[in-house]
Amino acid sequence: MILVVGPLVLASLLFLALPPLAQTQDECALPEGVSPFEDPQVTAQQVEDGSAALMDFALGARDQFKLMSEVGGATAYHFGCLIRQEGGPWRSGSTYLVQLTLDGRVFVHSKEMALSGRLLDRRILAGILVSLGVSRGDLTDPASVLNTLLEEPHAPFDLTLLGASGYATAYVRAHRPDPLILLAGFDLDASHVVEEEIDYGDPAITASDVVDRESLKAFVTQAGGYFIEGLRTGGRAAVSKAKVAMRDPNGPWRHGSVYLYVLDLASNLILFHGVNPDRYELRPLVATVRDVVTGELILPQVIEAAQSSPEGGFVEYFFDDPTDDTDSADIPKVGYARQFRGERYNVIIGSGFYGRAPEVVATGPRTEVEVTVRGDAVEGLTVEFASSVSGRLPDYAWSAVTDADGRASVIIPEARSGFFKARVRNPAGETLGQWRSIPLNRNRRQILRLTLGGGARVVRSEPLASAKQVAPARGLAPGAPNPFNSSTQIAYRLSSAGPVELVIYNMAGQPVRTLVDRFQGAGSYRVEWDARDQRGASLSSGVYITRLSHAGGVETQRLLYLK
Repeated sequence: MILVVGPLVLASLLFLALPPLAQTQDECALPEGVSPFEDPQVTAQQVEDGSAALMDFALGARDQFKLMSEVGGATAYHFGCLIRQEGGPWRSGSTYLVQLTLDGRVFVHSKEMALSGRLLDRRILAGILVSLGVSRGDLTDPASVLNTLLEEPHAPFDLTLLGASGYATAYVRAHRPDPLILLAGFDLDASHVVEEEIDYGDPAITASDVVDRESLKAFVTQAGGYFIEGLRTGGRAAVSKAKVAMRDPNGPWRHGSVYLYVLDLASNLILFHGVNPDRYELRPLVATVRDVVTGELILPQVIEAAQSSPEGGFVEYFFDDPTDDTDSADIPKVGYARQFRGERYNVIIGSGFYGRAPEVVATGPRTEVEVTVRGDAVEGLTVEFASSVSGRLPDYAWSAVTDADGRASVIIPEARSGFFKARVRNPAGETLGQWRSIPLNRNRRQILRLTLGGGARVVRSEPLASAKQVAPARGLAPGAPNPFNSSTQIAYRLSSAGPVELVIYNMAGQPVRTLVDRFQGAGSYRVEWDARDQRGASLSSGVYITRLSHAGGVETQRLLYLK
């Protein structure tokens, strides 16, 4: 993003970097090749206990930021993480750092990133500018304000009646013409920002409407249009307002565990996170947030899905539900992400919900299609269906991705019986095959074969009720006992023969013990786990995840081990 978002995120490189997402907020792993930072001459703790002056702390921070603007890279990221650590040398109690843009917007708040983008009370901004040497008569003249702040003035400010006091200094970053205002010792909270008139847009599908893949895709697509419109037309202020709107729990863009995120591919940052900005926002895309079950990195999967086709793609992973403190890894997050690219922006916008889409949409009238694609390189293809309506361009609204055998399951909710069109595309978005006039019937499950290069055949069609009756019974039973203090029994049932893998993972997503890894026939099985790892060493107390992978899919259970 060269003109609009670029200035925002480039400046953030010099101020903020969050720790790897698999770590806690207060952990800052030292990047390879980066030397440890020495504590500043004046720390936040010294200011808090009265043994050092706030001015010296603020000026020390200003000099460090200016240096980081020249160094950049991993060193700047690491410094950005350190200044966010509560109890660290740069943050203690009410002594921490806040950056403002010249128009008075909170750019970065090292204690509460949810306030980023909010507009500071104009009276407080005016008082800060006057303390820095701007005459009251020049407050409405941007050029005069800019010229004064380019001199990098610094001074205390005390606006007791407005609940604001601290130390302010302006500074100019390397290769940037506009200065930033750095505040220290100002415990800036929601009472210091103003409510603005926000255009939330008018989405047809809101966050509260997201219940399945179709509604999730529509929601993200609309959110992309809303956010990009702000980028195109409104500049920095519009982007800030869009972030405020998308973070509002009472607005259309956030509801429960359904929220939005924005990844900026131009600067490789998590530009926005709708629920947990303190932990994720402005974090580099190399962040090591991992699937709690598989241990795989999540963001590369999200990016791959978003770039799999012009309309984006779906991805499933196990991730914390912010609305449920007791959630387990039993239910994956179904995500959808889409890339939006233009002359001035290159972002990925995504969201998700908890629960497998087929289980969600299976409660109402629908058409189910089990597709097998035949041909060369059939894994990872996107199979899409659209109603065949004369005179109208097809809207391929229902899709799924093929597995290694070329199979995919597509559910079309509330579909009427009739003819449908289908197409298959590769990860690059190229269409490999198209089919017309495929007969599909409502409330039936159809087994369909598509051959790349031509040919479509309905192998079998059966009522949904019948299909459910013959569906294989399978399942991973709850561990017993659970919690346990010495050993627990893990039972499962297989409806068909095939390779089986039963693995215990810790909460960091790392495998600690493989209990089963072999071909097994249909039937019931029971395995004992004695809370030891692969080498036979006793594990520490805590939560562990049982992951059963078999021909019917993947299932997980949570176990609590207490010594």
